[in-house]
Amino acid sequence: MEIVYENKTEALTMQIGSGLSGMIHLHKELELIYVESGKAVAYADKNSYILNKGDVFITFPNQIHYYETIEYGSFAVIIFSSKIIYGFSDIISKSVPDRNYIPCGEVEDFDYIFNRVTALSGDYTELALNGYINVLMSRILPILQLKTVNAENNTALYNVIDYCTNNFKEDITLDSIAEKLHLSKYYISHMINRKLNQNFNEYINNLRIAEACNLLRETNIKIADISEDVGFGTIRSFNRAFKQITGVSPAVYREKNAVLKKLI
Repeated sequence: MEIVYENKTEALTMQIGSGLSGMIHLHKELELIYVESGKAVAYADKNSYILNKGDVFITFPNQIHYYETIEYGSFAVIIFSSKIIYGFSDIISKSVPDRNYIPCGEVEDFDYIFNRVTALSGDYTELALNGYINVLMSRILPILQLKTVNAENNTALYNVIDYCTNNFKEDITLDSIAEKLHLSKYYISHMINRKLNQNFNEYINNLRIAEACNLLRETNIKIADISEDVGFGTIRSFNRAFKQITGVSPAVYREKNAVLKKLI
């Protein structure tokens, strides 16, 4: 994502960029997406949602999510700890929403509050940001239907995805992950299949191709060097996986996104 705005505090990070990350990930914080302009598909667990201007998308701690940008524009991404949500931290940490998508206009005064957040600066930024996030969540939580989750299963899944996200450029296997995390490789394989709807090799390739897409969009690094950097043994295997996942070759993908950048 090309970042055009960023605001960070100890418990909160906010970025505004032209697109959204395609890498499958999860983390211990909440993630809130607001579409100022553009269009994307957002995925949470096994559900998908089309996001248009004015729509809101939220994921809870340890909830698998990723995005596919359809039309570049302006996307706000706010990542924050549940600890700053007064009175709801414990509930949020043990729950996920029944739906992650909130259509345009359903959150009262969202535009006004969001504009106040992006305008913040100075010594009281962190306190004010936390206050506005609490106001937003007080509007959002009554809309969502929450369901409890198995914290133990979430911990194992978080550890597996966290390890893969940080090591996908290396030659990792089910055996190496099982040894590192002290889990059965069959349990890991089954969990990835059940939670991500893909096998282990497909998951690792998706992580690598998502990173390759980012490098193709944002840098001028040679395609052969990108192939090696993201963990593919040969350029041939990289090209094959890239086209299988994106539908086009790396060269065509870079060319198309260069044109899109000029348009926006």
